[in-house]
Amino acid sequence: MKATVEQRLGLVEESLAEMRHALFGGTSVKKDWRAAAGKLRDTAFAREVDRLGREYRQRQNQQEG
Repeated sequence: MKATVEQRLGLVEESLAEMRHALFGGTSVKKDWRAAAGKLRDTAFAREVDRLGREYRQRQNQQEG
């Protein structure tokens, strides 16, 4: 007998829950940009990211304009 979509989805959800538990010890992961904001403040890496982002945006604006 072929499994239904609901049955297959249930198995995927169970597997995902097991992986999360194995990786994070049962704690939930907050996926919110506010949790990461400011973590790279005033580092050489952050300045390089800013520079590259600024260059990318400038190239995009030139292509559009």
